[in-house]
Amino acid sequence: MRLIWKSIFGLGLLAIGGYPIAVISGQLPDDEMQLNLNTYLDSYGVNIVYPSLSISKRMSESTSFSGRYLVDIISAASMQTFFEVDGITSATTRREGGGDDTPDELRQETGIGVTHLIGDGTVSLNTIYSAEHDYSSKTLAASTSYPIAMQNTTLQMGLVKSWDDVHPQTRFWNRDKNVVTYSTGLTQVIGRKAIAQLDFSYTDMSGFLSDPYQVVSIVFPENVDARFFETIYPDSRVRRAAGGRVNLKTTENTTLQLGYRYYWDSWEIISNTFHGLIQKNYMDDQMTLGLGLRSYSQGRAFFFQPVYREPQELMAVDSKLDEGDSREYKVQARVSGTLLQRFPFFDDERTDLSVKVSYYHRHTTTADWYTGQNDLYAWVTSFGYRYRF
Repeated sequence: MRLIWKSIFGLGLLAIGGYPIAVISGQLPDDEMQLNLNTYLDSYGVNIVYPSLSISKRMSESTSFSGRYLVDIISAASMQTFFEVDGITSATTRREGGGDDTPDELRQETGIGVTHLIGDGTVSLNTIYSAEHDYSSKTLAASTSYPIAMQNTTLQMGLVKSWDDVHPQTRFWNRDKNVVTYSTGLTQVIGRKAIAQLDFSYTDMSGFLSDPYQVVSIVFPENVDARFFETIYPDSRVRRAAGGRVNLKTTENTTLQLGYRYYWDSWEIISNTFHGLIQKNYMDDQMTLGLGLRSYSQGRAFFFQPVYREPQELMAVDSKLDEGDSREYKVQARVSGTLLQRFPFFDDERTDLSVKVSYYHRHTTTADWYTGQNDLYAWVTSFGYRYRF
């Protein structure tokens, strides 16, 4: 199931995988606890609720440890439907009827990390493990950042390596998926009111890259009913992305963030992403309100076809591999605990509350393989509680 929800919840097929690299050198994370409750609801019948808890604590003047736990509770209508696949792969079918034994997913993820100061720079190492009944993943992420030019410029480098195991409930086989991402960035202070960043990433993927629950429907001339075949993707993919962003202080209390990313890969998909966010502080920075917009467009993978008349060497029905575009509209707010005097539990200057609400619309040239719809609509919400020790 992770193969399905990861691409859906990522709000676009081509979001770069991996973990953020440090932007501020010479500083350890704050001693804090963060509790978040996030939800995702879309028009395709996918519902996700995922609470998370993260804690960071300085163990010395130069070392900080962190821990994270996340639970995904996922429901998807497509997981409750079973298709008897045909052709050369029919022997891989495990069940003779019914759908996945547990279509309503429960995925658990745990992670631990350490950040260490080395001179004016920082080095971080994180390990993450996630598991559900048909998918497991082990990830190791390392990053470093170092300031130069009187600390007005920061260089960042990152490496993320994942080892995944795919074992779908409806198949006999287990398949591996391996992903490694290299990233580099440059952050530059531009005067007192602006800061800019350039980023580049390179991702090498190999192994099982398709979705075992999606099927290709083909109606042969001599038959009335459709026959179903498994999707077949290339067993490797190279993904590249380059982009930049700038944060501008337009007034004493207002900031504007603008960014652009260009993406291209070995499946011949090209995409462009633009995003902007305006934020304003109120009540002596005790409250922040923000409005954001993200626009995305992409081309078609070389092996994707809207309709298959006969089995092909490569076959895909995921409409997110076709031409498409999306828009995301975001509203967010942060409130310091000092403004919540009527709520004793939150009335503390060390406390912050946050809320984010996004409305997402995606259109693909080819209709979704399961719902038959070209447009997906989704609401994404996040409620956060932060406490600094």
